[in-house]
Amino acid sequence: MPMTDYQAEARPGWLASLFGGSFNVVVGALAMLFTLGVFGTAAWDAYLSNSKDKSGVKRIIAKRWNERTLVFPIEGADKAGRRALFDVVVLTKDYGWVRGSTTELEKYDRRLSPADIQAEVLAPQLRQGLGSARGLISVGLASQEGAIEREEQRGGLRAVRIAQWVQEALGDDIPMWTLNLGRYVEPCIECEDADTSWQRPFIVIAVRKADDGTHISEALADAMSDTINLPSPDRYSTFAFSKFTK
Repeated sequence: MPMTDYQAEARPGWLASLFGGSFNVVVGALAMLFTLGVFGTAAWDAYLSNSKDKSGVKRIIAKRWNERTLVFPIEGADKAGRRALFDVVVLTKDYGWVRGSTTELEKYDRRLSPADIQAEVLAPQLRQGLGSARGLISVGLASQEGAIEREEQRGGLRAVRIAQWVQEALGDDIPMWTLNLGRYVEPCIECEDADTSWQRPFIVIAVRKADDGTHISEALADAMSDTINLPSPDRYSTFAFSKFTK
């Protein structure tokens, strides 16, 4: 039904009587909220477009817990659509596994003692950040040298060693899993050099939130996939996820 002239004129008067003298202020505020909403949506779309290239590969923006530790927040879903949030905690490239070792880390060419690992690697900021997690996942992986079967075994042993270090620092109250990614299998011709330490970093993943019944390994695989600056599962030889027990 068309609106009569009386109805068109009476409706603003009714609103004005409801809000009193603040009617114009209310209208202005609503207009501002609408503008901010549109701007916010556009800004978020711009952020998403900047964090992905045209192929859909994601670049995760990191934060820092200290000068040695980068934290990458990621989110993924299992096959049933249940979602989980994770923090991927990675030591900077100065630190990594000694080549061929499953028990030793190094900083540059200096091998770290057990005391160094507790003081430098598992520093107070890292312990505090991991200590609030709902669950922890220690990640083992190996660089491109060597046969895949042998390197997958090495990755598994590294994951177990990290879990042991973390539980020594935090205790065993937080559920712990291991993730063995195996050997790096997709060398980048344009970025490859003689140093492959970046393919075997020290990584612990904190489970921050998860929907009830979430299949954690599926959600994590989804979250890590197609990432350009994290160990995407498609660049390693396996994805072996298991509960850690002493």
